[in-house]
Amino acid sequence: MAFDFSFSADQDAFRGAVRAFLEREVAPVVVAMDEDETFPAATVRKMQAEGYFGVPVPEEFGGSGLGKVGYCILLEELGKVDASHSAIVAAHTSLGTTPLLSYGTEAQKRRWLTPAAKGEKLLAFSLTEAGSGSDSGAVHTLAEKDGDGWSLTGTKIYVTNGKEADTIVLLAANDVKKGPSGGVTAFLVDRGTPGFSVGRCEKKMGLHGTSTAELILDHVNVGPEHVLHEVGKGFHVAMTALDVGRVSLGAASLGGMQAACAQSLAFAQNRTQFGLPISEYEAIQFKLADMAMRIHALRLMVYHAAANQDRLGPDPARWSRLERAAKTREAAVVKCLASEWASETIDEALQIHGGLGYIRGTPVERAYRDARISEIFEGTNEIQRVVIARDLLGRGL
Repeated sequence: MAFDFSFSADQDAFRGAVRAFLEREVAPVVVAMDEDETFPAATVRKMQAEGYFGVPVPEEFGGSGLGKVGYCILLEELGKVDASHSAIVAAHTSLGTTPLLSYGTEAQKRRWLTPAAKGEKLLAFSLTEAGSGSDSGAVHTLAEKDGDGWSLTGTKIYVTNGKEADTIVLLAANDVKKGPSGGVTAFLVDRGTPGFSVGRCEKKMGLHGTSTAELILDHVNVGPEHVLHEVGKGFHVAMTALDVGRVSLGAASLGGMQAACAQSLAFAQNRTQFGLPISEYEAIQFKLADMAMRIHALRLMVYHAAANQDRLGPDPARWSRLERAAKTREAAVVKCLASEWASETIDEALQIHGGLGYIRGTPVERAYRDARISEIFEGTNEIQRVVIARDLLGRGL
């Protein structure tokens, strides 16, 4: 396999345009958004108008056609500015549009994917329940046959974009006894469907600009056209989406690490102690060096994984079993290391800032709170290690 990590002129131009937009439109609202704990509806609408919610989607379905590499460029730049906006885009794109692009029928793509990619609709993804998180096959929201369609009953939790989404890709059990092997199905559930409601929205340590909602389904009736992929194949839908989500999380973490390093570098060069800038002290230099090493390594990992996903294309039917396994392992590696390196890097950044880093509302304090969830969502890092180890034992290095 060729190893080429250079960006095209178009990709560089896209990065520049995204960076300018975020600095102009998003950066100014982040402090107030975090303090007020409000969904940034105005900036989300502006980002939708710019096409940022359909970056990896082909142009024929309303997207920009920039692939996973282009999508990771967007997430990296978002990660430098604000993790909440990153999470909103990622929940919509990685977990919402990916399943539709990979498994949707032509009619489903026209009905749900195209308006989502154009920024006309917001998507969410719902797998987790009170009794199923890391055990993603233990879904107990019931999907019962009702004529040609289905009746959905149950409660979902921790749904990013859950309060605002127009459509949710939702996993329900068509046969609880079968679990992930034929017992879970993916459904497309529209807001406003009778029996569907949003329950409690969680108060969180970080990501204050996102809603993390409870969804309640009380005999929600949907037609057969709302089944995404085949009945009983919902686990495949979820895992395909998560492979994309884990790499894009790596890109957002990369952006957050770069911002923390840049802030630390500037602070260390201007903060004087014992007559010298603290950047002159080896203890600080080593922290900065560790940050730079992690950033360098993660950049190569993220874009290597994204380029591999672009090479494979969006159609799972075209992937060999070996290609799918390699893609899943690589995504798990990226997600696990990215989230842990981001936490370590931002923790060191806070240490460099000293007492100022602990003050509520400073960029490094907000980043510290925002970063912690990355080791938990998109599959906990313990689960990532299980994924990697099982594949290692099955295929070797």
